Amino acid sequence: MSCPQCAVGALHTGTPEGRIETVHGLPTYIADPPAGLEQKGIIVFLPDAFGLQLVNNKLLADKYARRTNARVYLPDFMNGHYLGAHMFDVMDVILKKNGTWMDTFWKVPAVFQAIYNAAPFRFFNRDSVTKPKVLKFFHDMRANEAASQAVAAAGFCWGGKWVFMLCADPEKAANGKSLVDFGYTAHPSDLVIPQDAEAIKLPLSVCCGDNDMVFGLKQLKQLKEILETKDKEKYEVVIVPGATHGFAVRGSPLEENAIENGRQAEQQAVDWYNKWFEKSKA
Repeated sequence: MSCPQCAVGALHTGTPEGRIETVHGLPTYIADPPAGLEQKGIIVFLPDAFGLQLVNNKLLADKYARRTNARVYLPDFMNGHYLGAHMFDVMDVILKKNGTWMDTFWKVPAVFQAIYNAAPFRFFNRDSVTKPKVLKFFHDMRANEAASQAVAAAGFCWGGKWVFMLCADPEKAANGKSLVDFGYTAHPSDLVIPQDAEAIKLPLSVCCGDNDMVFGLKQLKQLKEILETKDKEKYEVVIVPGATHGFAVRGSPLEENAIENGRQAEQQAVDWYNKWFEKSKA
């Protein structure tokens, strides 16, 4: 959680279609492709700060599985230390424009509640703890079910940083393959630009709004220039007008603009997965 926008959002409605099993040592939500269709590959979903428990993340994993014919894993890399959905209400109180003295009064306990929840998240999910777990999961996949399948990494907010790390091709699996074949991320956080952009080696698609408090527009344009100058076939950066941080996962289902922004991010992701799954077969 890098700023208030990392905890802003709304719950989506729907019933997840997948199941939770232990995969390579981690509780993992699994969304399978439609029955009777050939599985194209595996997508590993690295979530925002709300992690495995947020229904929005599971519903999006279901959509990816259904629209790409890929199996989707949503592992609990956070070991249960994620933000609860009640934080949406807490942040609404904090960010509400002052109308009365009571509005101001209720901001104080809300701020303390936000700190109380955010501090453990940052501590238990610091880089030195998370990175080994992420790498181990992908190594274990490559040694087993993904030995001969294409692997995509999909990251959102907190998870976007790890997609950048994986697409920098930091380590090879025991069979000599990269840990992932390609990646997609929406509104990533905790990046250092230009360094993280310059390190990218594997195909990567980025979707981000031009009103993102975490990833400023200046940095976003710099990222776009660096990646697309390298190779417009392997890299793309799409800037969504008016979209804020978290729009691909936590946009309000009551606001038409938010709904459309979420659809755009989903379509970009699906198109990218389908494109590179096909190329990986060649």
